[in-house]
Amino acid sequence: MRQITKTAPPVEFTEFCKTPGVSFDVLSGEPKKALRKRLLEDQGYICCYCGCRIKNDERTKIEHIKCQEEHDDLALDFSNMLVSCDGGDKDRENGVKPRHKLHCDAKKGNKDIPISPLENVEGLLSYFEDGTVMGKGEIGRELIRILGLNTNFLNSQRKNAIENYELKFPEDLGQELTCLREKQNGFFDEFCFVLEQHVIDLINDKESI
Repeated sequence: MRQITKTAPPVEFTEFCKTPGVSFDVLSGEPKKALRKRLLEDQGYICCYCGCRIKNDERTKIEHIKCQEEHDDLALDFSNMLVSCDGGDKDRENGVKPRHKLHCDAKKGNKDIPISPLENVEGLLSYFEDGTVMGKGEIGRELIRILGLNTNFLNSQRKNAIENYELKFPEDLGQELTCLREKQNGFFDEFCFVLEQHVIDLINDKESI
C-alpha cells in the first residue's frame, strides 16, 4: 500500500450531494462517473489496497474506508472514498477456475481497517521476490488479514510484476526509484510500491558490497 493524496471532489458529485434526501445507494449517472474518475485520477489508476491496475469501468469499486453499515454519516463523504479492484468478485460470478480467495474491498466487507491509505502506510508491509507480503507489527498484520493481501492470486501477480520488471531493469536505480514514486502521464506503475521496495533492496545490496 502507499499513501494516497486526495484532491477536491468533482462538481457533479458535490451538486448531487446537495439534493435533499439523497444517499450513496441512489448515486448513478454522471455524478457517479465523475466521482469514480476523480478517485482513479487521485490514485493513479491503481487499487487503493493491492496496487493492481484498475480501469474506469464498473469492475472498479467505489470503496468506503469506514464502511457504510457502521458509518452511515460518511456514506457520501468524499474523504471517506477510494477506488478498489473487485477483489475477485466478478471471477466468482463468472465461475473462473481456479477459484481464488477474495481480497481488497471484496474481502474487507463491512470491517474497518486499522489505518487508512490516506495516512502514512508505507513501511507497514514488506514484500518479497516470491510475491508474498509480511506485516510489520500488529497494524501491518491486521491489514493483511482483513484485506486478504497474502492470497495466492495476489502473490502470483506481484511475483510476475517483479520478474517482468527485471527484464527491462535500468542501470540508474536512483532515477528508477524516483519514477516509481511519481505518476507517469497520470498513471502509477502497477504494483509500484512493491517494485519500489524491490529497488530499495537492490540499492542497499549494492551499497553493502
